[in-house]
Amino acid sequence: MWNKNLINNKDFLIEAGQIINPECFPRPDELVCIQVPKVFDQVALRDCVTRTVTLTHGPGVDNPVYSFLKADGFDISGVSIISEDDSPVRQGFKRLKTDVSVKYTLHYSDGVNPLHMDDEAVFRLGINEIYCPECTVLKTDGMDGMMLKVDAMAEAFGEKLSPETGLMSLEIGVFFVVKCVSVVRLLVPSYGYCPLPPEQERVIPL
Repeated sequence: MWNKNLINNKDFLIEAGQIINPECFPRPDELVCIQVPKVFDQVALRDCVTRTVTLTHGPGVDNPVYSFLKADGFDISGVSIISEDDSPVRQGFKRLKTDVSVKYTLHYSDGVNPLHMDDEAVFRLGINEIYCPECTVLKTDGMDGMMLKVDAMAEAFGEKLSPETGLMSLEIGVFFVVKCVSVVRLLVPSYGYCPLPPEQERVIPL
């Protein structure tokens, strides 16, 4: 029979983080019902598209000489489901086609002015199978029910630029993680509310 006071013992420090010695922890105080987004399944995909843009010069520049600096600010601007079909062999699994729009900012120079231009790339993703149980239609908004969520890590590379005309092509490569998510109620063990962290002794100057 475990003693509840063991929680306050240094050998049973209850705090957020990795569990180093799970065999030393006492039984939880209670079972609690929480409402959280649950990831039922997820798949990882890589894709790359070629973008062609025409850079524009700033005011008062008659003979621009363009140079590309960088691309940043990558962000998912839209997710739309094009088609979804039930898997013919695995119950609860779906096959999907979805368009994911990724916006970003190009930074460049016309030889005089530092400039930037917003652009957007659209990726058509085909998902062979993803587990999405007890749903007939997936959604991409924040409403209740089964939802499709997409995370992404993107980069630009392979740029080719005409310094005279500003015509530029570049590759946008993205690593996607597509998740089937639903807000559910889960029964989980609990040690109570999160304790306050220890106060920092002093601030180290940066």
